[in-house]
Amino acid sequence: MKKFLYSIFLSVPLFSLWFCTSSSGVKDKEGSGNIVTDIRISDNKKVAVLELFTSQGCSSCPPADRLLESYLSKENVIVLSFHVDYWNHLGWKDPFSSKEYTQRQYDYASALHADVYTPQLVINGQTQMIGSDSGKISNSIKKVFGEQPDATLSIKTVKAENGKVDISFDASGNIGKSVLNVALVEKKTTTDVKAGENGGVTLTNYNVVRNFKTINKVENGNNVSTIDIPSSTDLKNMSVVLYLQEKKNNKISAADQLGF
Repeated sequence: MKKFLYSIFLSVPLFSLWFCTSSSGVKDKEGSGNIVTDIRISDNKKVAVLELFTSQGCSSCPPADRLLESYLSKENVIVLSFHVDYWNHLGWKDPFSSKEYTQRQYDYASALHADVYTPQLVINGQTQMIGSDSGKISNSIKKVFGEQPDATLSIKTVKAENGKVDISFDASGNIGKSVLNVALVEKKTTTDVKAGENGGVTLTNYNVVRNFKTINKVENGNNVSTIDIPSSTDLKNMSVVLYLQEKKNNKISAADQLGF
């Protein structure tokens, strides 16, 4: 890894920012334009939620972005791409970046006693690794699948109206000490990057988080929630991701995804 010197002031202790270089990655698959809308969820197996912290301004991120695509159709795996904003000063402002997503990465780094870098992948809130390390990612997912699920989530309906998405979902099991994360994601985006470390490159990103909120309380049984729709989005290319996360240790216990 190559150290990236940059000062950023947030409400958590400052960790070293690292710029990770890696030769790991995957080639684009034929027919990759067909993005899965609804993943397959088996109630008797734990769901692995992959949160990738990435940036269009980071030259080491594209291999991790492509690797993330390979998990889109995997049973009981949900992927999320959070674009951070601390690369924006290098000549290219990532259109999907957000200081809130940077803060989420810093919160994870504090909890996991880890550095902050891109591409950084966090699996089920418990383990972090370089986002292009396919072997470590695969082993971590297998470990998640070896655990017994103690909660379930099931999205029943998603309906867009008046600039918001109305979500109806069922929750059950051990949920009393968990928050619910709601993510509105864009399944596939293509960007011609004009400047910065990836200047002149066309980048494709998957399951890009376009809006995100956390609900502090969920009831057993039927629940409803809403999330705002960003402007200039195509709902046919969007889906909703819900996941329960324990307040004490960030462990993700259940998740579901549904498209429009």
